[in-house]
Amino acid sequence: MSFSRPACPFDLGAVYFEARPLIDWLAAERQAKLDLNLSQCPLILIGANAVLAQPFVAACKAGLNVVAIIDNALPADTASTPMIVGDADLDLVLKTFPDAVGILCCGSENALRHFRHLWGPRPQALLFYFEVIAALDMAPGFRLDFMRRFQSLETAQAARRTASRHLTDAASLKTLDALLLHHLTWDIGLLDAVSRPEKAIYFENDVMPLTAEEVFVDGGAYDGDTVRQFLAASGGRYRHVHAFELDPVNAAALVDKTRDVARLTPHAVGLWSRRAQLALEHRDDDGSRVSAHGDHYSDLVALDDLDIAPPTFIKLDVEGAEVEALRGAARLIAEHKPKLAICAYHKADDLATLFDTVMSLRDDYQFHLRHYSPIVFDTVIYAT
Repeated sequence: MSFSRPACPFDLGAVYFEARPLIDWLAAERQAKLDLNLSQCPLILIGANAVLAQPFVAACKAGLNVVAIIDNALPADTASTPMIVGDADLDLVLKTFPDAVGILCCGSENALRHFRHLWGPRPQALLFYFEVIAALDMAPGFRLDFMRRFQSLETAQAARRTASRHLTDAASLKTLDALLLHHLTWDIGLLDAVSRPEKAIYFENDVMPLTAEEVFVDGGAYDGDTVRQFLAASGGRYRHVHAFELDPVNAAALVDKTRDVARLTPHAVGLWSRRAQLALEHRDDDGSRVSAHGDHYSDLVALDDLDIAPPTFIKLDVEGAEVEALRGAARLIAEHKPKLAICAYHKADDLATLFDTVMSLRDDYQFHLRHYSPIVFDTVIYAT
């Protein structure tokens, strides 16, 4: 089915989110997707084996007209309904179903690049699955309920007003506008101009240069992946690393995978505003979090309460607990002004609340904003 997405008419970095032209463009963009009649037309699910997309894939197969699944990781079966094929058979599928709409179900940088290149400049529509969820008002499980909160125009307007008070460089403002427009449309093409390489996350030398005297706090250390990135970025020159991971499975992996790292202390606790014990939802990816859906309890601590050397660099990727973790480091931040790298994508209002939270603790920070994913995840606020 031929599809013409309304081109973004705005200059990123100077978008006025209160203006009527933006509201009219959003309406036209949404209408173009509604005109595809996604509830009835043939759908091709691409990269459908992605973990996060499984509730969406199941909902599509149960209630929509899925004619084919393209994923090299799944066993091919052209006799099944829908047929399952590898990406080499895309032309055959589109020849059989010329009015089909392609739905990208994967979220990794490499997979999206591969499949978008594979689709190429075909006239048929190629959408990201968040766009379909939004257009059809689907609710495939609580893990994706955050989408509705992110795509609120009022939330985007508040975030733009707040964040633009604290961001001054052109790259940050351009990133801010691209992110907010992406939240409102879920068009991944809007992020093409601002997404940085994933391997650069947290350690942007131009905005966050490291010294040989760093005391690095890795909040949300997972299995030690960020510790390894820090070692590479610092060239192995640092004073100490404190790695915090609240999920017991991940904490065990952290210890196992960093046994060879000198001057590292693993902490099998999470960061919070005070000492506490809260329910934890364990997930098989790197997104375990404090949650009402938790299946066991984990300990949380405040950085201010620990007997450690004052941190010079605090990284926080703590699955929505960033504000609480910052408040738990209020004294250290006020007295020592450590560099901060704070993830700002777990909550819809992160781009409104995180800047003000930092400034309430110490008001002489300078901020930069960067993004490291082809989709909504991995936005980082740097404060120096």
